[in-house]
This record gives sequence, structure tokens and C-alpha cells, in this order.
Amino acid sequence: MGMQVIWTHYGQAIFQDKLTTVANNLRAFTFNLFHAHLINRLFQEHPEELALAKEQFTNWKTEVDIKTGLLIFLEDLVTWIFYDAQQSSNNRDLHGLGTLGLNKARLADNSGKPIVLTANKNAGLLKYQLNLGMTGRYKGPMTQMGFFNRNFEIKYAQNPQWDKVEKLIRNWNEGSNLQTHLLKLITENLFKSNRKDWPQILKGEIETHDIWKSVSKGYIDSFGSRKQTKEIRAFWKDKLGLMSGAASALYEEISKLKPGEAINRFHIFNEAVKNKTIESDELEKLKSVIAVEPFLSHTEFLLRYLAQNNTKNLSDHLTEIEQLRSEIERASKFDLKKAPEQLQKLHSYATTKGNTQDWVKQIITYHKVIMQQRGGNVWCEMNDEGQFKHYFSPRFSESVNTIPKYLNERPWLHSYYLETLQSIHTGFN
Repeated sequence: MGMQVIWTHYGQAIFQDKLTTVANNLRAFTFNLFHAHLINRLFQEHPEELALAKEQFTNWKTEVDIKTGLLIFLEDLVTWIFYDAQQSSNNRDLHGLGTLGLNKARLADNSGKPIVLTANKNAGLLKYQLNLGMTGRYKGPMTQMGFFNRNFEIKYAQNPQWDKVEKLIRNWNEGSNLQTHLLKLITENLFKSNRKDWPQILKGEIETHDIWKSVSKGYIDSFGSRKQTKEIRAFWKDKLGLMSGAASALYEEISKLKPGEAINRFHIFNEAVKNKTIESDELEKLKSVIAVEPFLSHTEFLLRYLAQNNTKNLSDHLTEIEQLRSEIERASKFDLKKAPEQLQKLHSYATTKGNTQDWVKQIITYHKVIMQQRGGNVWCEMNDEGQFKHYFSPRFSESVNTIPKYLNERPWLHSYYLETLQSIHTGFN
């Protein structure tokens, strides 16, 4: 139904593209900031070593090649360190940071083949993962916050916030010591690779060096616990925009939830608008979501209901569908002037006049257009006799598997990043 582009439009108006559904781990934000700062230190403090490396390794043709290669090298390094730690440790306080590639590490470890750590974005455990790994998942928010551009370039003169980053890491003993060891590992070991295409080191060989013990311990000490330092928590609360405006009001409501308590999205937004300190323009962002979401939820539920295998003939469900149609019409009375284009299209189809069968056909037609644009297949079709043919049936929970049950519960089907906000709150606390 094209819902994601609609609800994310309203959600990102609140969070300013600093949160996403996958960028939801506070430690991973710190992890990415830490590595960006580390690589910048490498460029600033070791230009001679980098120049020689670029000259030696033929696949390191550009600064972007170097940075992306090193980012994958560091992500692989972290994966192996946490994999080894989890194999040998009974420490219940050790948490994996959402580390990717652990299953691949297990397979590689059991293969008996030498394990290689490579500074090439197309090699290693996480090859081709630059857009999907921890670096990739957080690149958009980190770019939006101005830490670097899409090529991972940092413009210090134009970005005074890096002074705060410098201070943050300088005062973070574990992180600062880890960076020292990593710079040594990169310049004195990785760059000494005798490869001609890109640098790499054998894990089995480097594990015999003291530097491996220092780096492993450094990562576990810095990132092995969910607990963040007071300074790191304060830094991210500011950078994520959670200290004022609509985002702050939502964060305050999320903070009231008990551990493990489910999020009632409607309740959170309706309580947030009662915040007396929120500015009028920020308040409107919350009110826009409250106005739009019932319409989005009702129309999406309609399609999901029609796609169920037990919805065979429209005539058998006509009364309930007409009831839902009335609710959609009632929920459609919001201001369309600032609505995104996709919402305006959906609104046009969902509020079309005519008999119920023609109206349902319009909804299915709209769905078909969306799926064709995405290169996907329709969930269902309806012929002129009102009979349905199904291709995919999304599942319903028992509590909302009929239209009456749904209208009794009236759940919000779209998250507006509240689950992400809850995860971030967990990281803060």
C-alpha cells in the first residue's frame, strides 16, 4: 500500500532522520563514531604510512577505497573478537553489540582453513556488507548528524562538533587506549602485508602477538557491556535530538514504560501532545501523526483482510467491509495540504465514491500499482463477480483477525520509530 514512505515521512519530521528501524542500538552508534574517529586519526597522524600503503596496494586507488576497506576490516575484527570471547567466556555481562557475522565466523572457524582479516570492502566475513553491516545501517543517521559525508569524509573546519568527539574519546580511558592499540595494529601489522592488491593479516599469526591481546581486551572493555559512560549517554541524547521538541516529548513518554512493557503507540502520542513545554511547530508534528495514522491503519487492515484465504466472496463480508469503509471515510478528514504525494494518492483511491464492490476494486488496483512499482506481486485480485484470488496472505493475531475485533482494538499498525526510541532508551539506562 506504499505505507512506509508515508509513515516514515511523518516519523522523520519528528526525529530528523537520526533514527531508523535498524539504527536502534546506542552502543552501535558509539561503535560507528569510534571507528570514524579512529580512521580520521590514521589519516591525520600517519600520512606517510598511508601514502606508502596506497602506493603498494593496487586496489586502494582512492581515499574511499581505503576507508571502506578499513571499516570492513574493523567490523570483521570485532566479529572475531566477540565470537572468540563468547566461545571462551561464561561472563553473563558480555553482550555482543548486535554483532553481525557470528554464524559465518562459526562456520569459518569449523572449516579448518586459515582465517584472514582483509581491508577490502569485498572480502572477509562481511564482504558486500558495507550497506548492511553496522557501518551501513548507521551511515544515514551519522551522515544526517553531520559526522561525515556519504564518502566518510570529515571536514573538521566545518564541523566544530568533532571537538566534542575528541574530548569524548580522550576522556574515555578504555576507548582511548583501544584506539592507540588499533592504530599500532593497522600501521605496524596490517600495512606490512606482502599482498599487492590489498592488505590482510592472518588471524592465527596475529593472535600470537601482544597487540592482539590488547585489542581484544580493549574492544571487550569498551563495548562488551550494555552500560555506557555518563558522558557518552549525554553526548548521544543531545546528538539524537532527544532534549527538546516532539522527539523529547515522545522520549519522555517512552521512559515511563516498565521494562518489557509493550508500546501502545496511540497512547504514547496522545500523552506526548499534553507536554506543556513543547513548541507549537513541534506539537503540530505529533498532531499530524495522530490525525493521519487511523486512516493509514484502517486502509492497510482492509487490504490485509481482503488478502486472507478465507475471504472468498465479497458478498459474504459486505456488511463488515462497509463498516470499515465508513471508518476510513471518517478518518480521512485530515489536512491534505502538507501530505506527501503517496498519501494524497492513497486518499484519492480510499475515498472514491460508488458502490462497495467498485470501491474495493479501486483499493486493489491501487495496491497493484504500488506492487508493480516495487517489482513485486499483488497479494490478491478480485473479479467482476466479487470473487477473490489470493497470492499472499499476511497473518493476523487472534485479537484482530476480524473487522469487528480490529475496530474494537483500533491498533496503530505503524511504528513512527517508537520501538527504535524504546531501544535507544534501554541503551541510555
